[in-house]
Amino acid sequence: MLIERIPERGWIPLYTLYKVGKIPAATKLQKLIFLIQTEGKLDGYRFFKHYYGPYSEELDVDIKSFAQSLDLIDVQVVEGNKYPYYIYSPTQKGIKTIQEIITKIPTMELKRADKIIDKYRNKNYKELMEYVYKKYVIPAQTFEEIYPSISDDLISLNNVWEKWYKDDCPASLLILSIVEYNSKVLEKLKSAKDPVIRGVCTSAISELTAKIVDLTSNCQTSKDCPFSFKALLTEISDHVNFLETYCSKNNILPDILDIDFSDFMNEEELTRLEKTVAETRPSELMY
Repeated sequence: MLIERIPERGWIPLYTLYKVGKIPAATKLQKLIFLIQTEGKLDGYRFFKHYYGPYSEELDVDIKSFAQSLDLIDVQVVEGNKYPYYIYSPTQKGIKTIQEIITKIPTMELKRADKIIDKYRNKNYKELMEYVYKKYVIPAQTFEEIYPSISDDLISLNNVWEKWYKDDCPASLLILSIVEYNSKVLEKLKSAKDPVIRGVCTSAISELTAKIVDLTSNCQTSKDCPFSFKALLTEISDHVNFLETYCSKNNILPDILDIDFSDFMNEEELTRLEKTVAETRPSELMY
């Protein structure tokens, strides 16, 4: 069966081509998939630093397989003003296949992919390269400049939620574990050699931390907790799952439940954490 020959991650480039129609230049395709995954909080291909920024060999292999073996993608070579370049488009077989595949993809994942596709589909490869380099390729020196402010925010959040935890706030255990996880990732990034991995993790931590800061501000200005526990999970689950999956896949840190939190949690709290984190998994949330 054809679908069984397509890796789970393969829906992302196939769906992108299905939505866009044609994508000129291999560099644009690579950068667009990188942004869809990173900003859309989707698990898929691994990207590392290459000559032109983030590059995924896995994606390159899949595209060649979809084009040469499975007839899902049409690849044309076009003569440009200076150099030839590729144009990628879905075949009729590819369109029918992705239409079948997306019936099995969670609606929220498709919506997040659509949002990023619409945001960047009309950018040329040079514009995408410039944007990606500025935001997601972070040298060690630049990271050292960013590190203190993020670290300070995490320390402040830990202090606030530690106090609320003593007051038996139902969300505090989850927030405290996420803040601690972010802090551990941030520390690990000091020795990360790949500037793309460093950049993606830093961006993800910054975004998640900002989200928790906003939630914390709302809690501080409300007499009663403004969020149901389910609503809180819905607000942060995509960010948490993306960071956790990305860090695990790139050997930064394992999943949250595999981290040793015993230095600030007792056995009962660790058991509660396991149950709490399990509830943040996408399959457990009703979208």
